[in-house]
Amino acid sequence: MKIQGLTPKIYAPLLALHLAVLIVVPARVLSWSYVFVIATLLFTLFLSGRRLRMSVTHNRPLWALLTLALIAQLAAFGLLLADSWVNPEGTLVAFDPTLYFCLNSLLLTIAAVYSPIGPLRRWASIMDGLLALAIAGLFYALLHRLIGAGTSNVSVASFLIWMFDAMALFVAACATLRFAATKRADERRFYFVLLIFAWTELIFPAIHNRFVLTSESYVPELFIDLPFVVLGLLLSRRRTVWVRWYRPSRRARVVVGSISPFVLSLALCLLAFVQFGHNAGLAIVALVLGITSYAVRVAVMLGHHLYMESELKHLQRGLKQRIIHDDLTRLLNRRGFYRTFQREWERASTLSLPLAVAMVDIDMFKAFNDTYGHLAGDDCLAAVARALQKETSLHAGVTVARYGGEEFAVLFSGRDRMAVEHVLQRLRSRVEALQIQNRRSPYGVVTASAGVAARGDGEHAGKEKLLDAADKALYAAKHAGRNCIRWFVPDISLVEFGKHG
Repeated sequence: MKIQGLTPKIYAPLLALHLAVLIVVPARVLSWSYVFVIATLLFTLFLSGRRLRMSVTHNRPLWALLTLALIAQLAAFGLLLADSWVNPEGTLVAFDPTLYFCLNSLLLTIAAVYSPIGPLRRWASIMDGLLALAIAGLFYALLHRLIGAGTSNVSVASFLIWMFDAMALFVAACATLRFAATKRADERRFYFVLLIFAWTELIFPAIHNRFVLTSESYVPELFIDLPFVVLGLLLSRRRTVWVRWYRPSRRARVVVGSISPFVLSLALCLLAFVQFGHNAGLAIVALVLGITSYAVRVAVMLGHHLYMESELKHLQRGLKQRIIHDDLTRLLNRRGFYRTFQREWERASTLSLPLAVAMVDIDMFKAFNDTYGHLAGDDCLAAVARALQKETSLHAGVTVARYGGEEFAVLFSGRDRMAVEHVLQRLRSRVEALQIQNRRSPYGVVTASAGVAARGDGEHAGKEKLLDAADKALYAAKHAGRNCIRWFVPDISLVEFGKHG
């Protein structure tokens, strides 16, 4: 039989026998009651250990903390059982289980704030764990002092009940906040279980404690079993994902992540204020720890977020550069060229500056690829690009880009016709000087042709027309024998200059 179906069949007889004992009220009824509580808790502990063994690696610390919390409760109820044999009225004279109840709350709180992902979050989890330890320690010191003063006074007993309720409410709030900010399905399963267990640990013991103060009946002792029964039923359903419709938004995760450390520090500070009248030194230390830990955490997290923001901006800049640059040649690609062209066009229009565009194409490149292969073609493109980039970097206002395939675009901003001719001549010579063998070329080496068009005197009314004019000039240079440069003129005639240097 599967454990999911077996679990209710084990809990039901335990609860029924426990209720029967409480109704019959045999001798040492409290001892028998604790026996059934411990039996119920032991089976729940078995289910928790089973879940721990089957959990994924990064979630095992969470299930281990829950299992340890149950072990702490087992120790507490073991002490209550021992005390009930010595003191049948349950006056806690012989043994004090308060430490183990506080340890249980501490472990559940650590489980609620623990984050196994990322070194910074692990560091923050350690700090939160230390805060939880300080909270549990102060809480235990306060309870121990009150219990030492005697619990026969109804007002003291009532105050103790409220203190236990406050601690349980604190644990439930931490578990609820963590569940509200958890996105991963496997972690949400754990934090839903923790949330339900924490709230049942608040509600049922609170009902039990108030009945104990106002009623002579032993039946309310049954309420002690119920948190473990609810937890066991949840643990037996291994693959169930509760609240499937809920997915925390980014804002919710940020808000909860900001509130959780504040809640821990605030709780420690409040307990420190309560201690001021009895142990001022301990209270001051706790108060300083609460304030300092929160300040340090905020400073570290702020520094981390500033660092991450800087890294993000760096990555964004890198991404933008990759978008506008060609991977092979490292030059601007067509997108990058258009951006630069648009900016320089507007600048030239505003300041009445000369602007020219040249289209440079590697001669006989298809034949080169067919002869030497595409890898050699890529090497050739990269070498020509480096030569063009090296030359244009020596001249202000000149930008080169890979326009597509074996074609390059050169933008001349603020340069007159003579300067444009000089730079283009040097570019053409640079390519020829590489001496890259191409036996399919009439020159025996890789060469380049260029067509250039200038903006001025109303010749080209738009950027597209200027590019089209440069492309037509390039087409004419190809038909003129290659390894030369042609200017575009309004009457569509083409003038050669600088052939062969």
